[in-house]
Amino acid sequence: MRSNRKYSDSELEKYIRLYLEDGISYRTLREEYGLLLSKQTFSNYVTKYRSHGYSGIQTKTSNNHYSHDFKLAVVEEYLDHQEPIRQLALKYNIPSHSTVKNWIIKYTKGEENKDVVPKPEVYTMKSQKKTQEEKIEIVKDYLETGMSYRETAEKYDVSYNNVYSWVQKYQKHGPDGLIDGRGRRKPESIQTEEEKLKTENAALKARNEYLETENAVLKKLQEVERELMLQEQNTKRNSRRLRNLSKKDIK
Repeated sequence: MRSNRKYSDSELEKYIRLYLEDGISYRTLREEYGLLLSKQTFSNYVTKYRSHGYSGIQTKTSNNHYSHDFKLAVVEEYLDHQEPIRQLALKYNIPSHSTVKNWIIKYTKGEENKDVVPKPEVYTMKSQKKTQEEKIEIVKDYLETGMSYRETAEKYDVSYNNVYSWVQKYQKHGPDGLIDGRGRRKPESIQTEEEKLKTENAALKARNEYLETENAVLKKLQEVERELMLQEQNTKRNSRRLRNLSKKDIK
């Protein structure tokens, strides 16, 4: 695959290192160093270099070949965590995000090897009817075991969309979010007292577990936000320090 890039790999790396290590701005690189790349294109190369080093910006001399296991891992990360396709391409150093998009389409349609993707029909099967208690059981199994949406769908023989939808509703509304709103539940008037008590206890227990999980997630989120703020502050301080050092060198 021939490249029509304006610069060789080593030339591009020089510009990136001037930007990252010497603190020279994109504007200065354009005006004083002769950089001819657009800001967006240059920014993409910088991001790839930060993530993968020199290999992230190397010109590809031939078409890349990826194993079934690798493609499956990328697809599952997209399906289970809804990470943007462009971010996945960047994360795994895949030159084109359209490559990732094609993998997702093939796997969800069951076009790939079924030995690699067991039961691809979980992505296309029709929605399954489940009681609130059954939905809670499936959601709790997903949350507690660390299985993927696909693995959970296969285990309970339901669709991927079912599992994903139930988990989202449970995390947003708790057990009440899994109540069938179409009026197909067994009417309370014909439930026995034992059935009513069992249903209420299951819902109460699940609600308490949901609240505990929600509090833990919020606490972790706050920790991550604090870490990101500290990283951003450190980055700004380092950038100012690099600019000051560059000015001293010029003098």
